[in-house]
Amino acid sequence: MAATKHFEHGIRYDRASEFHDVVAGLWDSWEDDAFLKDKESGVWFDFDKMHILHHKGEHFNVRGPLNVARSPQGRPVVSQAGSSDVGMELAARTATWCSPRRT
Repeated sequence: MAATKHFEHGIRYDRASEFHDVVAGLWDSWEDDAFLKDKESGVWFDFDKMHILHHKGEHFNVRGPLNVARSPQGRPVVSQAGSSDVGMELAARTATWCSPRRT
């Protein structure tokens, strides 16, 4: 069911933090060399190099794994543009790029 209004500011950042944990866990579902794609043996991937997420949080429940192989860079760039204290805390924990604060 879709929300009819925005969540309160702090809750939005709690959800964003948990969401980042979920997608980071999904991005790490497969080790870099997990997909063997060996047609002769019929072995597509190494089960030992697949990681099930089993995330059960306050906002999201996600089993995983991601249904695609890991990208060459591993994870995409994560950006954060919030300038509130909680936004900067989220950026410090999760972001690879932050939008500078305007003065």
